[in-house]
Amino acid sequence: MQKSEVTEDDWMVWDVINSRGQVFVDEIKIHELIQEILPDTSWEIFQDILLNLYEVGLVRKRQTHDERYMYQARSKETATKLQSLENHEFEIYELIENSERKGISKTDIQKQIKLVQSLVESSLKNMQEQKLIKEVKPKTKKLYMLFDIKPHDESLSRLLYTNGEPDTFVVESLKSICYNFIYRRSFPRGMDEDAIFYPNYNGYVTLSKVVQCVQETKVTEIEIEEADIKQILDVLIFEGKIIKKFISNVDPNSMKTDDNRSDSQFVYIAKRARNINNAWTQAPCGRCPFFENECTENGEISPSTCIFFPQWLNKAINMIQNDDENEKGKDTLDW
Repeated sequence: MQKSEVTEDDWMVWDVINSRGQVFVDEIKIHELIQEILPDTSWEIFQDILLNLYEVGLVRKRQTHDERYMYQARSKETATKLQSLENHEFEIYELIENSERKGISKTDIQKQIKLVQSLVESSLKNMQEQKLIKEVKPKTKKLYMLFDIKPHDESLSRLLYTNGEPDTFVVESLKSICYNFIYRRSFPRGMDEDAIFYPNYNGYVTLSKVVQCVQETKVTEIEIEEADIKQILDVLIFEGKIIKKFISNVDPNSMKTDDNRSDSQFVYIAKRARNINNAWTQAPCGRCPFFENECTENGEISPSTCIFFPQWLNKAINMIQNDDENEKGKDTLDW
């Protein structure tokens, strides 16, 4: 890479970009933002500053569909390491950087860069030694990604596998702990089973509360992180056991995510557990001692002459109608 001198104006522009965090900022927006600190900076001079910042590794850039550029700041430590790279090494680094959490294989790097294998391997080794990148093995092939980011499925892999073997016990245990914790805080205790909390109730659990509960149980020696539990909760949502609800009565300054909603603005609520039996599974035929061998259409005992089935059918129909009206369906058909 080019080892250019970074001027005071360069650092001021870098500070503006860096203040926006880990997001790409449009060059037009950056130019607007620096007007307060560098009011006499023309568009041409501004472009020279951005070019210099890019060439010394202090920013990365991404082209938009209308041929403008967006910039994201790199740390000073990373930029110092990048300045020691050869041009082809920096090109490989950018490929890996752009792969983000998905990673990229050595084969794909060779295809895109069109370098001989030995040169790619030596470049990868050099960047690994400098802790610019790392090698991960999420499945069967090796992938490369930036040193300080987590693979896309690393959290789930840590929980699903122990010594390379599936560990369903850990996952099922976590699901059970999370669900029971959420369920106990989703409905009033000591009241009718259909009772619910009042509309403005604020005692439902957030992600951080569930994480705290799981960490206290010590179900696994693996350090549990929020990302792990979030995936477990996503599974419970998919299975229809819980729902995720947005709440608005929080500090608006706490919004952090791209869609302006942080994890603290969501709560998890369990769905009411119901008896899996229903009117149809309780048909008397299933418990009739004559059903299997003696109940036939033309026999002494038959469905058309059964005195129990019509009674059950009428009660079953009434039960289903009631269930449609008030979503209860808890009656028991005793025979």
